[in-house]
Amino acid sequence: MLVKRYEPFNDIRKSFDLVNAIMNTIGEQTATQQQENVVDFRPKVNTRETEDAYHIEVELPGVKKKDVDISVDGNILTISGERNVRDEVKDEDYHKVESRYGLFSRSFTLPEKVDISNIEAEFVNGVLEIAIPKLKVDTSSKKIEIK
Repeated sequence: MLVKRYEPFNDIRKSFDLVNAIMNTIGEQTATQQQENVVDFRPKVNTRETEDAYHIEVELPGVKKKDVDISVDGNILTISGERNVRDEVKDEDYHKVESRYGLFSRSFTLPEKVDISNIEAEFVNGVLEIAIPKLKVDTSSKKIEIK
């Protein structure tokens, strides 16, 4: 058996080496990760409620109306589509591209008392607005006669 001298700071030094290795890899991205970032488009959404309906506004700059689908499955409203990459411009050299492209999908759980058959959508100036009407609930009182 080999006797080894105990060095209390070796464990601490190894811990620092591990932390440094992790910190050094945080800022690094592989070419695959950078490519994935270019094709990652997640539109911004605003929601609001009025007395008669729920409204969802989706910012879709650069997306055509024909590239957007809206569907309702049960009580889940899904907005999906694709933002296509701009055609290549030969005259300009891009040094950095911050625009996001690719497929997108956003889903929303609808409340129970909505009129799914009368949902309306309008696409104006790159903003999709969806109006989801509320069902009319009769809150008037009535006396019921017992027979």
